[in-house]
Amino acid sequence: MKRWLVTMATTLLATAVAAQTTLHVSPTGKDANPGSLAGPLRTLAGARDRVRAVKGKGAVTVEFAAGTYAFTEAAAFEEQDSGTAAAPIVYRAAKGAAVRFTGGVEVKDWQPVRDAAIRQRLPEKARDQILMADLKAQGITNLGKISMRGFAMGSPAAEAELFADDQPMTLSRWPNEGFRGIKKRPNINEVVLDTDRVARWAAESDPWIFAYWHHDWAEIYEPIRGFDVAQNMIKRDPKIKPRYGITPGRARWYALNLLSELDQPGEYYIDRANAKLYFWPPKAGAKTVLSISHGIVTGKDVSHVTLQGFTAEACRATAIRFSGGTGTKVVGCTIRNTGHRGVTFGGGTKNEIYGCDVYGTGEGGMAMSGGDRKTLTPGKHNVENNHVHHYSRRARTYKTGITISGCGNRMAHNLIHHGPHMALSAPGNNHIVELNEIHNAVYESGDAGAYYVGRDWTQRGNILRHNYWHQIVGATGHGGMTIYLDDQHCGHTIHGNIFERCSRAVFIGGGDDNVVTSNVFLDCWKAAHLDNRGMGWQKKFTKDTKSSIHTQLHKMPYKNKLWSKRYPNLVNVLEDDPGVPKRNIFRSNISAGGSWDDIHQGTRHLQTVEKNVVFDKDKDWIKLNKDATGKPISLTFKDPAMVKAAGYEPIPVAKIGVYRDARRASWPVLHKIDKITLAPPPKPKAMAKFKPNPTLKVPRAAKPASKPMVLACDYDGGLVKPPATATFSHDGTVLRVAMTTPLPKKRKLGDQWGSCDAIELAFKAADGPNSDTLVLRGFTNGKTNIFKLANDSQQDAPALAKSITYQAKVSAKEWSCEWTVPLKQIGVTPGDRMRANVTVRRTGTGNWVMWRPTNGDSTRCERVGTLELAP
Repeated sequence: MKRWLVTMATTLLATAVAAQTTLHVSPTGKDANPGSLAGPLRTLAGARDRVRAVKGKGAVTVEFAAGTYAFTEAAAFEEQDSGTAAAPIVYRAAKGAAVRFTGGVEVKDWQPVRDAAIRQRLPEKARDQILMADLKAQGITNLGKISMRGFAMGSPAAEAELFADDQPMTLSRWPNEGFRGIKKRPNINEVVLDTDRVARWAAESDPWIFAYWHHDWAEIYEPIRGFDVAQNMIKRDPKIKPRYGITPGRARWYALNLLSELDQPGEYYIDRANAKLYFWPPKAGAKTVLSISHGIVTGKDVSHVTLQGFTAEACRATAIRFSGGTGTKVVGCTIRNTGHRGVTFGGGTKNEIYGCDVYGTGEGGMAMSGGDRKTLTPGKHNVENNHVHHYSRRARTYKTGITISGCGNRMAHNLIHHGPHMALSAPGNNHIVELNEIHNAVYESGDAGAYYVGRDWTQRGNILRHNYWHQIVGATGHGGMTIYLDDQHCGHTIHGNIFERCSRAVFIGGGDDNVVTSNVFLDCWKAAHLDNRGMGWQKKFTKDTKSSIHTQLHKMPYKNKLWSKRYPNLVNVLEDDPGVPKRNIFRSNISAGGSWDDIHQGTRHLQTVEKNVVFDKDKDWIKLNKDATGKPISLTFKDPAMVKAAGYEPIPVAKIGVYRDARRASWPVLHKIDKITLAPPPKPKAMAKFKPNPTLKVPRAAKPASKPMVLACDYDGGLVKPPATATFSHDGTVLRVAMTTPLPKKRKLGDQWGSCDAIELAFKAADGPNSDTLVLRGFTNGKTNIFKLANDSQQDAPALAKSITYQAKVSAKEWSCEWTVPLKQIGVTPGDRMRANVTVRRTGTGNWVMWRPTNGDSTRCERVGTLELAP
């Protein structure tokens, strides 16, 4: 019996050993070798092929010896390369080994610049500092080309980029840092720059410009097609249409790929026609690498495969890219200096990115999509314990540090910082974003969020909890939001987060059913914001059944049994006053310093705002205790009993952020926190004093002769100075209206409602849901836009438009206008009363100046006042 047991144990041990196949790879190996320790393989692709031959015998581990492995193209994995849950396949660096997968080639044989013509073009101070490498002589000919990229564009692979000592170098540019502006734009293809530097660039063979031509969140890289040196003008390609135009006073730019501006350490220039590289090295002897391969690893429908412990670097697109598959992991890798992202997973289930360090990337850090939104089936992807920083070198906006999308995925315990635009995003449904630390995001953009989603009523069920957000402020314009639910986005839960020194911490752009509870706001410029844009400037978008918010709604089965149970408030969204923010909850939050409440007053009664503890003028009421590295470890309050009574739920502060684990790429994780400057606390808005629902008597007269209608408030009742005035009269046949308003020096004249100075008359002859509102808009150039609103639907009013007269007059300090409107077209006769509002758009100050506040749409004259016509 004992002999049988010994024999059986020996057999089981032998079987277990046989089931654990280990292959070895070395930079000195050969792919013809068997993969033994004595006869290692040489490449990842060779190891993949060897695994195909042995994997049926059980789990496989492939160990890579220390060294550099060069890739001229990505190693492609397919479904046949999968393991199983019981027998996974692991590709990993040997214990303690530094293993580098590089898509670059080393550049050597640097020489001083001796070509007299080239030296003449270089800045004088740089001529003896710059080195030249003949790439063709070194066999490097695949240099790629610079491509257009930026907002709402595709992501072409990067051209060959230069890295020195593992740091990205800078394609020669001017100015060396920051941006410059423009003086004027004679037409869309000619732009006069605010510098006389243009003369230096006339001889450049392939000059480019990077610009935010209008919005702070829409950038473009585009070629310069010519110069007018005398006017300091660049000429654009007529085929390239700037998406939002080019606006002097807002536009900012820098020029790049300029040999004549190679003037500081770390800059380089590639003469592609002659395959020569010019470089001012930051230090002598730096190791220089030029990116060649598009990627390092690709995988399609690959399951139960792990990549662990590698450095993947110097490629022109995304380093590691998987689609489909289950249980595939990227663990403990350092991924840097890529043209696109570090690592992505598209589709599949239960895949994971864990413990990686990702930085120096061209277009974001990492992304995972998975799950089925229509069936609300979770993808169960996990992004955890990663450090993503200094990302989006090339495409600057909407390229996040981390994105999860689809349905039911998770990102947790990550550290994300130093991104020019977004840090995180979780579009879709039922995602969890928890225990992350985010700082110094949105540093180059405006009207953007460190966490951003927008324009979708259906992307609900997402939870943002127990995250630490700090030092977040935008560069220009509307500034940087921290959590930004843009354009009526709905159904987010924001719970137990810490916001420290953030410009606008929670910014809800008019959505429904968002829950903001038990958060801590410390010294934030504005803590909680809710507006009603869907009732005002975004009303047309809200009502337009062809707009994206409607098309996104109808892509989802939002009325079926599954969705109606999960999101009951969504079922009747189109009948539930769309555009009116409602059912948002702000409860049990603690705010000290800065300003707490920026919640829209006109719709406040539709929200729940309760039990919040607020000390705007005492930022010391909250203390965030930190360790020596700046990591938060606990929160204390001056009055803990008050906090408890408010229903605040404690935050697990010490658990936030990355944590020590043997699988992490590095430890300790160090990161520099840049202090930001917030705007001064906003002053309380001065409110206009007025009687509600006034009646203005309109006399019979040949010219407007009523008492002045004083227009001195904005949508919310805020006081606007100086006021505008309107006067009225009628002669039994026509209504006469005269308006005069101050005109600031900063103005925009034209005929675009909202973006140009203008006047709006809104009349409603009868109350009730079926009565039409007549809207007459006039502009400073004498043009008009006239229509009616029938059941909130904008319709043409040709008879009214044909029957009116309108004249406008503009002077240096004011503009005025006069209208005649037939009473018959309005639907009134002498002695009648009608609802009315008058609104002036004043672009110089950004105001909408009206008779009485509408708390939303300026055409809602039934909320304003009455005109009473003399018999």
